[in-house]
Amino acid sequence: IVLTPINLYMEYILLSYNNFLKEKLDDVSITYGELTYIYNIKYYPSISQRELAETLFVSEANVAKMIKKLVDKGLVKKQKDENNKSRNILTLTDKGEDVFVKINVLTCGWERKITKDLSNDDLFDLKEKLYLLTQESADL
Repeated sequence: IVLTPINLYMEYILLSYNNFLKEKLDDVSITYGELTYIYNIKYYPSISQRELAETLFVSEANVAKMIKKLVDKGLVKKQKDENNKSRNILTLTDKGEDVFVKINVLTCGWERKITKDLSNDDLFDLKEKLYLLTQESADL
């Protein structure tokens, strides 16, 4: 275990999560990449396209393409910041909120299944360590 790279474990977990969502989300036409954007727009109210690009380590052009898809699907709306007309603020539409809730419920169920053998303290410690790793990786 010590010699196995962390990213390999992360990949396996992510693949498992993706497969789980694919099986459960037949009625929602959304990709994992789109889901990442929906989660970030939900958790960072009034985030701009530029801030989203920085958060996700992608280009602003990449964000613009993805946001267009989400707007076309009726999941996201963008509006000009009244204080800065060059800044587009992103929010979820009612449909986007509904999709978020559905996916979040499924995600919580998936998380409970894969962490069923962990105590609440161990789960808290795991999430705390993952958060710290996320912060450290963002600084690279």
